[in-house]
Amino acid sequence: MKRHLALAASVLLLGGPALAAEENIWSTTFETGEIESVGPFPSGGLIVSYGGASLQSAAGFPGMDTQMLRNDTGGTTSLNVVGLAAHSQLRLKFDLAFIDSWDSLDGACCAPDILFVDFGGQSYQWTVNHALGTVFDVGPGTVVSTAKNLGYNSAWTDTVVSYEFLFPHVASSFSLSIRFGGAGFQGGLDESWGIDNFALSAIFDPGGVIPEPATWAMLITGFGLMGGMARRRRLAAG
Repeated sequence: MKRHLALAASVLLLGGPALAAEENIWSTTFETGEIESVGPFPSGGLIVSYGGASLQSAAGFPGMDTQMLRNDTGGTTSLNVVGLAAHSQLRLKFDLAFIDSWDSLDGACCAPDILFVDFGGQSYQWTVNHALGTVFDVGPGTVVSTAKNLGYNSAWTDTVVSYEFLFPHVASSFSLSIRFGGAGFQGGLDESWGIDNFALSAIFDPGGVIPEPATWAMLITGFGLMGGMARRRRLAAG
């Protein structure tokens, strides 16, 4: 009977769902560099493609401390990870600064000004109307500050937006790429963008299995039924 109880317990335990774990892959505030904190989730390498970006002042931009990675050119900046271990999802967080005289999609003389953001098989196009135009579209982000001059060219206002995405991902590589474009893009002191507080983490199955409450209830019920059967057999034998 003890062998039967042990077998029932093992079957129920193995049938319980695994709890997912989450670990950092790469995070940085750009205060000391582009790569500040790595792992513990395994990866083969972290690569920054600057595309005209550089570490510049973030003083005055809420939540961004003293430095961000800023690009005032039309080049593509990308943050890349290769050699990722097995995982099922990624969580991506970052803050974006839309800096100076963005002319939205419909500014009379100088539009459109568009920020192209690509990652996880998805492509986004966001814009703001600091100078001309009427469209203010920062997608699913949370606006931290807007309609205020935060730095650089004092003639224009700026916007800071915080983003967080959780999405399915199983590939061994990941890339976040950002570029500024559109027919009205002027660059430099006219328009630019910056990224800060970048964090990428992996959700994965650590291999351990812990029953949920419903499974524990099944386990206890199973023990009770098997215990009752054992008692009836002892009575019948007596």
